[in-house]
Amino acid sequence: MQRKLCIFLLLILVVSCAPFSKEVMQEVKRDIAFTEALKAPDTFKGESVIWGGVIIETVARADDTLVIVRQTDLDFQKRPINPDISAGRFLILYKGFLDPAIYGKDREVSVVGTITGKEERLIGDYRYAYPVVEARDLRLWEKKVYDPYYYEPWRLGP
Repeated sequence: MQRKLCIFLLLILVVSCAPFSKEVMQEVKRDIAFTEALKAPDTFKGESVIWGGVIIETVARADDTLVIVRQTDLDFQKRPINPDISAGRFLILYKGFLDPAIYGKDREVSVVGTITGKEERLIGDYRYAYPVVEARDLRLWEKKVYDPYYYEPWRLGP
């Protein structure tokens, strides 16, 4: 009886930690690397992907919101990791309004969506071709708070 209860609780814990629904995750093509899509976004037009990174800028427009993201790798929860390492940038096209004050600079975001092509924008004087992902599901991650007095108990030393 206890074993069944433990398995049930473990299953509930695993399902509750998933940031995206099972149906949405089944559509994602895991074999499309960001670097490949960055080189030729039109080749992957219509493919579903899950990407994430750190927000650079959010632009609210009349009918949609454009989120400019610096790509990073994702962990097992699909949360961005290693914010200082990036293969490039991409755009999230969200149908509806996202408040730029909430979806602000340096916030972590993950998106499940469809590649719709590319859009060229300037970074300084450099013309950069951004892959565009039309968002189906979007996850804004809570801000990380670091406690300077906390240490991991499995590490040795102060």
